[in-house]
Amino acid sequence: MEWSLFVVKGVIGGMFSPVCVSLLLCGVGATLWALRPKRRVGFIMVLSGSMLLFAMSFPWTGAFFVRSLELKAGPYADPAELSRNGVKWIVVLGGDLRGGDLTPADRLANSSLVRVMEGIRLWRGIPGSKLVLSGGTYTSLKMPTGLGMALLAQELGVPQTAIVLETHSWDTEDEARLLKPVLGANQFALVTSAYHMRRSVLHFKRMGLDPIPAPADFMTKDFQPRVVGRLLPSAKALDLSEIAIHEFLGTLWLGIKRLF
Repeated sequence: MEWSLFVVKGVIGGMFSPVCVSLLLCGVGATLWALRPKRRVGFIMVLSGSMLLFAMSFPWTGAFFVRSLELKAGPYADPAELSRNGVKWIVVLGGDLRGGDLTPADRLANSSLVRVMEGIRLWRGIPGSKLVLSGGTYTSLKMPTGLGMALLAQELGVPQTAIVLETHSWDTEDEARLLKPVLGANQFALVTSAYHMRRSVLHFKRMGLDPIPAPADFMTKDFQPRVVGRLLPSAKALDLSEIAIHEFLGTLWLGIKRLF
């Protein structure tokens, strides 16, 4: 992917995040309110921005959105069933990775860590399988995510001969395109975060590939709505809303692209 397109996609996606939309409404509204205090439009915009931020920070909101995505991902994959169906490829999509002098486990952000651990679990249950670790980097300050996951996998006993690396992708669409020559017509287990599964499957199927969902990193399985802490806004709840909206926008964009 070209750097300019990657940046444009990131900026546009960020502009539609709840925080950006709320701040924009409040900022423009406050300006209009100060310039024309007798008109209600400024006050209404400030109120709307504040209510949007509050709603997106409410635990039930974020959990509802993410849960709707995770339900579409299906259950955890059974390695024995995959093996019976002849699956020999386990594709793990990269999440994020931190730079610095860190251990292989500490270097991986939570999503990458959970995904690669799930991939290793499936690999151990499927004799003769290959673990495909995918993910590049757009900065020289960090190693490619795929390589970071591979270093951890090797520390946990996966031999280098069982690992296939893809280290040039910047997003899920890139991963599907770059892995197509590797996977060919073979059916494979696709490991990624449950909330990200639906969009990932669409990208891979769009490339003519045959993925079997193998979700990991569930975020709402233990959500307890009656717990007192769930009744108050929080940064964690806002993060769930941000994640869900990012996935909704990504799926919408993929649908628009299919029309052209």
